[in-house]
Parts: sequence; structure tokens; C-alpha cells
Amino acid sequence: MFIAAGPAGFFGLVSLIGAAMWLSTERYEDALVGTLRGVGLVGGTMAVGALLGAATGGVLLLAPEWLAARAPLRGLLAGAVASVFFLPETLVVAVATDLGYLPTLLIVLCTPVVGLVAAVHSGDLLGRTRHHPWLWPRSSA
Repeated sequence: MFIAAGPAGFFGLVSLIGAAMWLSTERYEDALVGTLRGVGLVGGTMAVGALLGAATGGVLLLAPEWLAARAPLRGLLAGAVASVFFLPETLVVAVATDLGYLPTLLIVLCTPVVGLVAAVHSGDLLGRTRHHPWLWPRSSA
């Protein structure tokens, strides 16, 4: 869910600004459509993020020990899985923006970034390292 929170928050903010602009011009139907598309965009982004996280974690968990023990191989596996499961975000953005070329292109260009982030954090996702404390709950001991 951490992966999807950033884009979902951004899309939600942009949708609220768009709805406020349409409301200020008294185009209420456009404001309603924009708000509904924004809600679909935020919900779809969160669903893709949950699917991406579950798939990446599941594949890392089921990976053979010889692969999971080697950071470069584990990173490649996590990056590939995350990149593949991020591609449905392109469909979510395309539907929400009525096939807007620029937003859809920007999401496609973000796919390698998501794969790189998953590769860097693959050790934390698998539980091998704890370099990123925001991924781990604080112990009450």
C-alpha cells in the first residue's frame, strides 16, 4: 500500500482541484464527472498498488533460497514482477483520463522507476534486511 499511496494522493489532489475549477464555473455536471473519475482513479491506483505489493511479496516468498539469498538476483526478480504488475495502472489512468495521451505515457514511463524501487527494497520486502525502518512496525519491547 505504501507504493500506491503516493500516486493515489497525487491523483486525488489533482481531481479535487479539477472539480473545484468546474464548480467555480457552475458546470456542475462536469464537476460531478471529474469527481467520479478522480474517485475511480484513486481507487484503481490503490487496487493496483495492493496487487503489486502482494504479488511482489508472494513471488519473493516463494523464490528458491539460492535466488533469494543473492541480492542482485532477488532485486531483478522483484523489479520484474513489480514492473509487470504496475502495467494495469496504465489502464486505470487511460480510463480515468478518457484516453489522455500524456498521462498514459507518463505512467508507462514510470514503470521502470517502480521496478527499480522494488528491486532496491527487495531485501526489506523479503525480511532479509531492515535498512528502511518505515517498512517495519516499531517494536514495543
